[in-house]
Amino acid sequence: MDRVGLECFVALAEELHFGRAAERCHISQPAMSQQIRRLEQHLDVRLAHRNKRMVSLTRAGAVFVVDARKMLRHMDDAASLALRTDRGEVGQLRLGVTAPALFVVYPEIAALFRERLPNVGLLVREMTTAEQEHALRRGDLDVGLVHPPLDDSGLAVEEIGRAPFHIALPVAHPLTRQDSLTLADLEREPVVIFPREIAPQLHDTVLQLCLEAGFSLRITMEAHPAQSIIALVAAGVGIGFIASETQRIDRAGVTYRPIRGPGPQLSIGVAYHADETAPSVQTLLTVAREAGSTMR
Repeated sequence: MDRVGLECFVALAEELHFGRAAERCHISQPAMSQQIRRLEQHLDVRLAHRNKRMVSLTRAGAVFVVDARKMLRHMDDAASLALRTDRGEVGQLRLGVTAPALFVVYPEIAALFRERLPNVGLLVREMTTAEQEHALRRGDLDVGLVHPPLDDSGLAVEEIGRAPFHIALPVAHPLTRQDSLTLADLEREPVVIFPREIAPQLHDTVLQLCLEAGFSLRITMEAHPAQSIIALVAAGVGIGFIASETQRIDRAGVTYRPIRGPGPQLSIGVAYHADETAPSVQTLLTVAREAGSTMR
């Protein structure tokens, strides 16, 4: 049972005239008759009575035309859905996000993406940069929000923004007397920092910058996400590195100071397959660039 046969029968049922139905379907009258006969043979039932003067539907034809109209609508809907899916206008996009990116830039990306493609859902998984690299290679993710650079040269990665780190301090700490801090001010201070596996390159950069400032960082504890670091600072475990103002949470017993002079910055980028052409992925990359340009 094909679409042409259904369209011809619906036209005949509504026109009750082979000539007018054929004209409406842009075919000849003999071709129209052939389509109706083929449909009746397929269904093994007579759908219409016809003679030289009139056409009328059989009882079976009157019942069948109702479902024939429904089938044509379903075909139209299915074709439209397939086309919109191919264009990236509907469906689902799998996005990996690191814990810092989840707070720093993801909310803006999600809002912009929803505006552009309201019928495409974002399936978000919180993962480290290394985990996202593996997932992208396996095809388990479409795009990742990561901390460049990546170890896998087979993936494309584009930095979308950077945000300076701030220092979380207990409110009674002597360093709170200063409006801003240098890395050298942190010498001999116990520090709470994110684990290296969260962002290996960034973790190493923090340690290297401290060495260049003349001391080795005293890491008392590693923790993530940012809320955990802030809670440990409030408990007096040490001072903490917090990525950008966006992660600064108002909590009793904790205050924040920016870093003056050379200091680590949180780099956030989008990782994807270089040959990716899916419209939904391209839209995600576009809105990620826009959101990244506003990072502080």
